[in-house]
Amino acid sequence: MSLFDISFKIKIRQHYLLFLNTTIFMTHFKLKKNQIIILFLFVSQIAVSQNKVLFVIDKTTNFPIENAVVFSSDSNQGTFTNSEGKASINVKSGTVKISKLGFDDSVVEVEKAIKLDTLFLTPQAVQLDELVIKSFNLNKALQYVLDNFKDLYVHTPFEKECNFKETVVVDDQLKRLILTKVNWWDKTYERKKNNTLKLRLGAIDYNKNIPLNIFTDVPRINENKSVYLTPNSLINTLYFNSYLFSFLRSSKNMTGSVEESPLDQIIVSFESEWENTEEVLSRLKGRIVFDKKTKAVLEFINTIEYKNNLKVKTVKENGKESVSETKTASWRLLFYKTEDNLFALKAFDSTIEMTITYDNKIHPCEYKNSIYVLKEMTVNKVNDDGLMDLSKPIYQNLPSQTIANVNSILLNKAENDFINSNK
Repeated sequence: MSLFDISFKIKIRQHYLLFLNTTIFMTHFKLKKNQIIILFLFVSQIAVSQNKVLFVIDKTTNFPIENAVVFSSDSNQGTFTNSEGKASINVKSGTVKISKLGFDDSVVEVEKAIKLDTLFLTPQAVQLDELVIKSFNLNKALQYVLDNFKDLYVHTPFEKECNFKETVVVDDQLKRLILTKVNWWDKTYERKKNNTLKLRLGAIDYNKNIPLNIFTDVPRINENKSVYLTPNSLINTLYFNSYLFSFLRSSKNMTGSVEESPLDQIIVSFESEWENTEEVLSRLKGRIVFDKKTKAVLEFINTIEYKNNLKVKTVKENGKESVSETKTASWRLLFYKTEDNLFALKAFDSTIEMTITYDNKIHPCEYKNSIYVLKEMTVNKVNDDGLMDLSKPIYQNLPSQTIANVNSILLNKAENDFINSNK
């Protein structure tokens, strides 16, 4: 007997049981004909709606694809794959679209997606455009984006339903994991002095903190959970025009080289010279993906590398020195094209890598904040109920109400193990 025959018989049995249970319910409560029809349609609708876990794989390498966008046309909501290529999304009908820069989009009917566990994306064909190589000027291209920002990026009032995720890793072990819903509203996606940005915290999926175990002999410091970025510190990098303005000011000695790119994109890697500021060395390195037709930025990845970026403190309880050294600070902004042919922010990452030396031990640390846009709507005005205090860390902003049911980013195995451990 084939798997199709088994699946077909199971479905027939499910429909028969549904009919039988409905008939018993009808007989017991003596429902009228129109009530029966409504009841049957309601039960049937519940039966077909389900949460589906999908694995997204590179068709060429068979490696999982991280940060691929999985979008349901029926609910107009999306989610992202985790580091294992896994995503969970609620589906009823219509199609599921999987997309990732550098790969061909894949659109699958929900009926097919429900049967499948794994979906494959094919890498886009790439080539080197000799004309682009000869004429491309990185700073000029970025200045064009800044000068034409309103023509390229969404500038109408919006509300984004997002996942906010924060992780802290010390000595290769998770010490903090926060995953929560956040609603982000503003009149325009353009940073101004009088911005009307509003953030509302929603349901918290996970919130776990354990001691960093660096200052183990000083409980006051070791138990302190105050090492957080505040929303205020992220805002200037969330708004691309503000971030781009700062980047252009600091990228005077920049060289860019065009990489092999898909036909509709121009991918440029860049690297600046080392600069010395008060004995701290720094340089910029990164990668930018341009839309070839509109010249808009689709993805912006920038890393600042540091040498000798040290901060020395003395612990008052025991007089010991603590030395923190920032190694790198990285940002990634990802955009997508809307139905109006404008671009909107889809995802944002901010990562700091550093070491803390204390009591003759070096502790490597990584602090990461991510924002994933799950759903976006045009909303002209929102009320002020439950707004976050942007000067406080996320964990100090308690949720006042649950945001509309949207898909959440799945945790990977290491993150699940951390949440489920007794530490």
